[in-house]
Amino acid sequence: MSEDSGAAPWTPANEVERRLRAAADNSDLAELLGILAGVPLYLPGFQDGGEPADTGRQRLLTRDRDGVPYLPVFTSPEGLHRTVTADGWRATSLAELARTTPAGWGLAVNPVTPIGVLVAPDDLAALLPDATELAGFTPATELERLLRDALAALDGEVLLDLLVTARVTVPTQAVDVDGVATIPVFTSPQRYADFFAGRGLDLPTVTLDLVEVLRQWPDAGFRLVVNPASPIAISLPGHRVPGLLAHAAALAARQTGPDADPADGADPDPATRSDAAGVPVDPTRDPARPAADPPPVPPPIPQQRAGGVADLLRGGEG
Repeated sequence: MSEDSGAAPWTPANEVERRLRAAADNSDLAELLGILAGVPLYLPGFQDGGEPADTGRQRLLTRDRDGVPYLPVFTSPEGLHRTVTADGWRATSLAELARTTPAGWGLAVNPVTPIGVLVAPDDLAALLPDATELAGFTPATELERLLRDALAALDGEVLLDLLVTARVTVPTQAVDVDGVATIPVFTSPQRYADFFAGRGLDLPTVTLDLVEVLRQWPDAGFRLVVNPASPIAISLPGHRVPGLLAHAAALAARQTGPDADPADGADPDPATRSDAAGVPVDPTRDPARPAADPPPVPPPIPQQRAGGVADLLRGGEG
């Protein structure tokens, strides 16, 4: 693959690449992967046996790095054609690539750009949930069934929608999980019992909407983990909490926007009501009863924090 040294400086081709650039500038590899997990990717296509380049059967281009083959993939057709000479491209996703890339191959996402990331072969396999664990998982609620299915499909948009409309059980004290100050939340008593079994802790809890937990977030140093130590665990660093709240507001706006057409004089669907800030509210709550007091969340003793995906390298020449 090559890049014209006389070409104009690299610029983002779309909103995805602008978000990736911001994450790269902050050296936030976890954020980079989080973005890549939910966006379309473009695989260079080369005619093979006379078939069009955009079919499922195509010759794959690889680039070796330290003896390891890497499959180049891009977040825009413009970036693809700027970097490689190809007959076309095929749309794909990180989930599909993680499942179908040959063993021993890695991914070079946006190589030779400021938003380039190399995903080593071992890390590529680790991006997918454990299919065996998910298949053997027994949901305790309908929400947990939906979370399991969205995780199996790596459907980030559905996961976010489910999370911001969930009602959760929250201990009134943060805990240390793998050396990270963590606020765990649970979607059923079973998930709570499974996590605390054998930990010797008997913490008081409150049950409330997840968005209420997010509004009371102490600071970015705390990680959010939904159903920790379970096959449907979902983890977000604290600095992404405002983004989750913004997603809740956007979801409420979609549900109550101009396309919504409730009957004249009728109350909107209780399941889609939102507060003045545009965040979904619990339809079962008595409006005359004040919301629960914010749960106190004292930080645990600081310990060594766990890193992100192991051995991720920024892409580039070398």
